[in-house]
Amino acid sequence: MAAQVANRASARAKRSVAFAGDPILISKIRAPAIPAWAVQRHRITKRIAEGARWCPLTVVTGAPGAGKTMAVALWAAAEAGPVAWVGLDEFDNEPDTFWNYVLAALRRSGVALPKELRALPPGRDHDDGFLLQLTATLAAQDPPVTLVLDDLHALTEPSALKGLDFMLRNAGPALRAVVTSRVDPMLPLHRYRWPGS
Repeated sequence: MAAQVANRASARAKRSVAFAGDPILISKIRAPAIPAWAVQRHRITKRIAEGARWCPLTVVTGAPGAGKTMAVALWAAAEAGPVAWVGLDEFDNEPDTFWNYVLAALRRSGVALPKELRALPPGRDHDDGFLLQLTATLAAQDPPVTLVLDDLHALTEPSALKGLDFMLRNAGPALRAVVTSRVDPMLPLHRYRWPGS
């Protein structure tokens, strides 16, 4: 019995060590390269820029292959301020994985996040302290940062979406989000509508 308890404690310690150093794929937190043959779409780029300037959330939707990612990448390449990019897929649908990538992207873009700020430990889907600290840090960000979430339709986990909504509503003008999705994201979009749009 004592051996089983010791083995469980050792396994928990290994998991926490692995969590502290979980690898981040740099390719997922870097905007895609723009090929020389890419067609500039000035009207779309202008709309994305206007949304990112005035609204907490800008959503670019379209069918697979419609050019959503490239349109946002073209905008990001011309953007003067910091842009944090996260490319999402089905493997990022756990809150701890999603928030680890968001933190890594924000740090890579130059946002000074506290070193002790860590995403949710595996198996936990809710931590108000983490979201409060992240949101408060972002609310004080100068210059403002734009967080790009590419393929947000891959994120369906309710607590991750709830946390994203909390962050967007409370970080103020120091944080903007630009997302691409095949369908409208599962966020309360009515809260983010630009008057007159």
